[in-house]
Amino acid sequence: MPHATPTERGMSVKPLEDSDMKIAGDSFDPAEPAGDDSDQTARELEHQKENGNLSRARRLGALMADDVSAVEGGNPAGDSVLQSQRRILLAFAVQMGLECFLPGKLLTETATAVFFDTLRETAPAFYEDLQESGAFSFYYLCVREGGDAVPKVGKTFASLCGRADNASYIRMGEELYRRFIDQVKHFVDVLGFVTEEDAS
Repeated sequence: MPHATPTERGMSVKPLEDSDMKIAGDSFDPAEPAGDDSDQTARELEHQKENGNLSRARRLGALMADDVSAVEGGNPAGDSVLQSQRRILLAFAVQMGLECFLPGKLLTETATAVFFDTLRETAPAFYEDLQESGAFSFYYLCVREGGDAVPKVGKTFASLCGRADNASYIRMGEELYRRFIDQVKHFVDVLGFVTEEDAS
């Protein structure tokens, strides 16, 4: 099943607020919908549970949170602004990857909730930085403008680091963004999400 690229999709990329978070354990289920869509969503939820996709989505969210933490671990003596902006860009790239490569909104919402909830539990200082930062909005604009978002993301990253037009910072932003988009795709492939094409 082909998936849209980050430049072809419009999506909200604001980190989830505390009131939106779910506990990320095996009992996690998306909130019950209101209105006429409730039956359809309930059927979809049951279907994704039965084929194992819901469990895969939870696992993916946790894996990506671990990856973000591992890449940015240590180096306390480093540039604090750079370290914070790197983390924020990585989280944005993960969310974009989840939006683009997961087969369906329910699975995307599940993986995203687990991703942010895991960060809140395992890296609370970073989670607070993420909640207080407006960087996601700037990156989101890069994607919504259309065309190749990668160079725009690189330039935005450099600017947020206070190094606008610095070629090495622009390149760093591009590489981080591309790397973690690819990382999400890699884990989606490895985990083997079941699609409608697979079931037919």
